[in-house]
Amino acid sequence: MTPAQRRNRIAKFRKKGKRTGILRFLVPLLVAIAVLVFVVFNTKYFSGKNKLGIAINSPDGGIIVSVLDPENNEITNISIPASTQLDVARGLGRWKSKSIWALGVNEKIGGVLLQETVIKNFHFPVSAWADAPAYGFVSGDFLANLKAVFFPYKTNLRIGDRVRVGLFTLAVKNANRLDIDLSKTGFLKKAKLTDGESGYIVAGKIPDDLLVVFSQLGTSGKEAKVNIKDATDTALTAQELGETIQVLGGKIVAVSKVESEALDCTLKGDKLWVHTLAQVFSCKIEKTPPEGKFDLEIKIGRGFADRF
Repeated sequence: MTPAQRRNRIAKFRKKGKRTGILRFLVPLLVAIAVLVFVVFNTKYFSGKNKLGIAINSPDGGIIVSVLDPENNEITNISIPASTQLDVARGLGRWKSKSIWALGVNEKIGGVLLQETVIKNFHFPVSAWADAPAYGFVSGDFLANLKAVFFPYKTNLRIGDRVRVGLFTLAVKNANRLDIDLSKTGFLKKAKLTDGESGYIVAGKIPDDLLVVFSQLGTSGKEAKVNIKDATDTALTAQELGETIQVLGGKIVAVSKVESEALDCTLKGDKLWVHTLAQVFSCKIEKTPPEGKFDLEIKIGRGFADRF
């Protein structure tokens, strides 16, 4: 082999080695990017466009209901004192708000009991629930926010939801963060509780300024006409359901009693409303259109009444 041939061969080996080195670096990088994209877009509750209500087991023992509003780039934190007496969902009696999370754990229901109890008592349409570390999302503290995204704790938020929530809340300015203490509104009043101690009970209807916080009208652009088909054995359940839908901005046009069924709940109609209410009430979505001139039809049975 001549010196020139030897130099050409060495040059070829060097080029091949460079290509191999680049591939060794590039392949893991592409895999990491693909995983990151999958994580960020694998969401269920927060798309970065819709409002999201989260019921959080507050670090101080109460309950925080945080509403994220991407359209207006705002966060509203509604605090429910730990000494607030609530009618717990699923017929579990009356308990102070500070006991709801532990009760859900003991009953093997989990954090969903916190979500359902908030809906039952306040008609706040929350679709997500989380343990105390999730308060880091809305605390305004950078490190706490990172922990809320990446550290393990009980929640129904997927990792993609948590990443998007974390990015959104970090970008919200302090001027766009509103804290509301329900004990300082007419929605709660001081009273002697069933255990003999002093605390708060729910009184009256949701204040008008809170209706704006939860309303989905800004997103949908219209007021949904809703038909409730009541297959439960009680009229109260349909009434409570209707109040929560109205907080979202829907209009209850009809409530019809139908033959009692053991089913939970089903939804059909306007895509946005069906998607929103399916998350709030864990209802099954049907593809057939609503009967009559309604935007949304929801049918509830005894299974739904047992939960609420």
